[in-house]
Formats: sequence, structure tokens, C-alpha cells
Amino acid sequence: MAEFRTDPFNHSHKSREKRAFKRLLKRFFLLFFAAGIIISIPCFIYYSLKTTKAGSNKIVHHVVKKNPSPEKATATQEVDINNDPAIDEYLKSLNFNGSALVVKDDKVVMNKGYGYADFEKKLPNNSETVYYIGSITKVFISTSIMQLQEQGKLNITDSLSKYIPDFPYGNQIKLYNLLTHTSGIPEHSEPNEKISHADLIKKIEQGHLISQPGTKWNYSDSNYSILAYIVEKVTDEPLDMYVKEHIFNIARMKHTGFGEAFYKEQFASKGYKQKENEMISPSLPDMSQLFGCGDIYTTAYDLYLFDKALYTEKLLSKDSLKQFFTPFKHNYALGLYRDPGSYSDHGVLPGWNTLNSFSKNGNEFIVLLSNVQNGVKSLGAVNNQIYVMLRNNH
Repeated sequence: MAEFRTDPFNHSHKSREKRAFKRLLKRFFLLFFAAGIIISIPCFIYYSLKTTKAGSNKIVHHVVKKNPSPEKATATQEVDINNDPAIDEYLKSLNFNGSALVVKDDKVVMNKGYGYADFEKKLPNNSETVYYIGSITKVFISTSIMQLQEQGKLNITDSLSKYIPDFPYGNQIKLYNLLTHTSGIPEHSEPNEKISHADLIKKIEQGHLISQPGTKWNYSDSNYSILAYIVEKVTDEPLDMYVKEHIFNIARMKHTGFGEAFYKEQFASKGYKQKENEMISPSLPDMSQLFGCGDIYTTAYDLYLFDKALYTEKLLSKDSLKQFFTPFKHNYALGLYRDPGSYSDHGVLPGWNTLNSFSKNGNEFIVLLSNVQNGVKSLGAVNNQIYVMLRNNH
């Protein structure tokens, strides 16, 4: 039997070759790793510089956004704007609590908040704070009525009985009388109880005329609740849907709506009344009681957008606007007042006090919305003073 023997010389030679191969392989990997590091260093430096540059751009963009130019401010109300220190100091001196917007020649010179939207939580007002605007709601209803007249769906010379046949004295009352508060229909009670639109009209019908239609001016929320009801009957759709489509959307009003939707807004104000150096929150009527006469909320900027759209004939034709701005009695036109140099409307709800105004030439707009009902003695006087300052300083 042959014996198998290993050649010691041959075995040693193969071992040396194997060790040499391993050393070579190791050197290859070291060189490959070093090359990777050398290549990655400039790439890392380039990426770092690029990231830093992008970060710097973001910071610059943020700063620009916080201080937009007046020209761009006409297109957005994202941040507070103050380009008129004199008006700013004037409002601060009055302890004005709310939001103020001032526009001159299509440039926003002020759009900012003052004081608190919520005193308990110390939440400040800003340019996007929303407020209930009370009777300023009426100008949206009168605009709707005039739009429907342009569409041939009604005429403001029509009798009320054409749309609500059983309404007392409806054959003597014209839609125009409702629009101008000369119908003789008294105010209706506005408790904190929900009511349907049909039942609200029935409640208003129970009131007795306090003057013959067309003879005397008597401001009454009831007139505009009836008009809002007629808008729904003529269009066969809810009032809020019609107004949103034909007014809010056209004017690009993004933070405006009806009733309880107010509380879904990011910056909803809380209404207050000052009593003996203390802020109290008065109770509100149910919004259904304010149907068509006080149930809209908005921001100062959105209200300006409405004014601008109205004045520039985006909502009504030139002929309709002539009728719209013409007062009948007590300098009251269709939902607003015609003052010596401007048009204005004013609204008050328990906890809120609001005023909206623009010059007759459409060059100046002033909106003052406050969530302290009696925070200043007269918003009208404040509005007039701002007009004076605006014209003297610009």
C-alpha cells in the first residue's frame, strides 16, 4: 500500500504566495477607501455651501414676507403692515382694540391688529382677526338684491306682496322701502333662541306699522331680514350660498362667512364690553335671529376687498351703482350712508363695534373693526380723523 506524503517545500511556497496576495488585496482596499475619502471631501464642502445658501434664501424670504412692499400688500393680508406711524400712534392713544386697515391710492398703508382678541388668554388681534360686523351685513343683502334686479329676477319697485303674498300691507310696501328703511315695519325681537327663516318672517308680520310706507325713515333690522328671505325665494337656494358665490368669491374674500362658522376661523375674536374698567363678554342673540341684518363676519382686509369690488363695478353695473349710492332719506342709500366725502356703513353687536368707509373717488378706504363694543367713544369721529391725517401725510 502506497503511503501519501506531503512535500514540505511545495507547501511553504504556496503559503508565501497566499500571504502576498492577502497583503496586495489589503493595500487595494486601503487605497480604494482613501480615494473615497478624498473624493467625498469636496462634495461635502459643495453640499454644505449649497445648503447654507438655500437656508440664507429662506431667511431673506421670511424677512421680506414680514415687511412686504405696499404694492404687494394690495394682494395679500398675510402679515401686519404699518407704514403710517402717525395713524398708528393715534389709534394707540385711544387704546383702540381691534383691527384697522387704511388704503391710499391702491396701497395698503396700514393693516394691523391692536390689543387682544381674547383678553383672558392674552391672544392679540392681528390683520387676519375676524369680527362680527352687525349691520354692515345689510350692504351684502342690498348688493344681492341689485344683482337679482340686473338678472331680471325682481325689481326694487315691486310690491312686497309679490314675494310674500300674505304679508300685512304688503301691497303698499315696495322692495325699495325695505332697502331704504322707509317701510314703516318695526324692529323684531332678537333673543338667544334658534328660529327658522319662515318663522322669523311670521314673527315680523305680527308687528304693527309705525308709519305709512314711504313717508318716514325708521331704521329697522326687520327690513333686511325680509329682503334676505326674498333672495332665498327668488334664487331657490340658501342665502349664504348665493352670497358666497356671487359676492365673496368674486371679491376674493377668504375669511368671511355667516353665523356660527365664525368659530371655525383661526383668528376669531371674542366680543367684550367695558364696564367699570372691567371687560365683560355680553351674550349674543342667536345668529338665526339676525338673518340678513347682522349675521356676517369678516376681516378688515376682506371688507376692503368687497368695497373695492363694489366700487370698480365687479359686483354691480355702473347704472346699478348710481342707484345703489343715491340716498333717499336720512342720507341712507341702499345699505350704507352717503356722507359729504365718503360712503360708510356701521355695525354693532353685543361685544363688537365696526365701521367701514371709502371715499367717493375710490382712492381712500378705512376699515375699523373692534371687539370692544364701547372701547372708543365714536368710531365715526376716529374714521374722520384718520381721513384728515391720511390726506395731510400722504
